[in-house]
Amino acid sequence: MRRCSTALLLTFFLSGPVLGQPESKVPHIGWLDFWPNCDASSLESGLRDLGYIPGTTVIIDCRSADRRYERLRAAAAELVKLNVDVIVAPSHPTAQAAHDATQTIPIVMIASGDPVASGLVKSLGHPGGNVTGLTYYATELTAKRLQLLRDAVPNLIKIGVLANPAVAYLPFEKDSLRAGTALGLDVVIHHVSEPSDIDNAIEEMAKEGAGAVFILPDLMLAGQAERIGRVALSHRLPTMAWGQWFSKAGCLMAYSAEYPNMTRSLAGFVDKILKGAKPGDLPIDQPYLFRLSINPHTARALGITLSPSFVARVDDEIE
Repeated sequence: MRRCSTALLLTFFLSGPVLGQPESKVPHIGWLDFWPNCDASSLESGLRDLGYIPGTTVIIDCRSADRRYERLRAAAAELVKLNVDVIVAPSHPTAQAAHDATQTIPIVMIASGDPVASGLVKSLGHPGGNVTGLTYYATELTAKRLQLLRDAVPNLIKIGVLANPAVAYLPFEKDSLRAGTALGLDVVIHHVSEPSDIDNAIEEMAKEGAGAVFILPDLMLAGQAERIGRVALSHRLPTMAWGQWFSKAGCLMAYSAEYPNMTRSLAGFVDKILKGAKPGDLPIDQPYLFRLSINPHTARALGITLSPSFVARVDDEIE
């Protein structure tokens, strides 16, 4: 009996936690999304590469603004109440909302605007607060897109710009006006707050004599790529955008970083923070690869013949 009791006692101590010793806590990540589908698949893929098993060794809990900027703060506040270990914010507006909601919970972001000028971090090399991650903002990027558009469309003089005033705090409108002046282009900003505003804005551009449509970074406009491409084509206006999905949806072209890869790479920041690193000590990273994508079908429909030298610069042809 004594032998059996000893064996059972040893089995108990070897197979389970010692009485009074807490079980190891499963890390809890908050995903703050503008979109209702809460697609964190790229982040999950990155976490798997680092040895995590989403749903088992790490929990991801999403809160969405359901396509409304004004709901982001409430969604961020919900994640703060859950006391998550890290908040992942895959866009500049979500990062801004998370930062407004907490200065203590670590935030890993993708910033489209200048994270220093917008107060998210003190510097790229040493963020200094509770925010780290990636930024793909560069003043030169807007000028590069405008230059590519002018190279593709001969005799381009006037450009209509689609911009959402909800993100006017980001620097893209000023960058567009400044770059347009430097390139000798007449740039006219058209504000659109709702998807239903897009048709009228593009029609106004055509009436004003614009030769192309330039789409500024914005989450609402990101979800309207097919509509923008279709309406612009109906007015025979070529389009330049900031995400490859615009080209896939029928817009003429886009010059962009690879968004799934950027989101996937956020897992590395999350991993370091879960292992004890302070976000303020993790330098902000920047993508070095940008790709020019073009839709040849749209080019043909617009009657645009791209020069061989321009075609040689294209990374992805998307029918």
